[in-house]
Amino acid sequence: MPRINRITGVKVVGDTQLELQFKDGFVSRIDLGPTLWGPVFEPLKSPAYFQQVRLEDDTIRWPNDADFCPDVLRYWCEAGGVRSAEETDEHFATATVATAAS
Repeated sequence: MPRINRITGVKVVGDTQLELQFKDGFVSRIDLGPTLWGPVFEPLKSPAYFQQVRLEDDTIRWPNDADFCPDVLRYWCEAGGVRSAEETDEHFATATVATAAS
């Protein structure tokens, strides 16, 4: 059965960096700066706004409802940082095939 990633702790550690704790105890830091573009994520470039992050529904969310999938955050944390959309999509497509084959 695939692991369900739930975020249980979040701490702002830089202008666009967070320390995340997952339900299984895994803790990692991630710089979300490369993802902060477009109408939903652009406001998060402001350090004051970025600091308004909160835990909600097992992930992180800001007042404008910008959020990130906890599975994607876990993958990026384990991979050492944000990955391209193509690499992220490929990871999850491969994981889905592997899970279906089990």
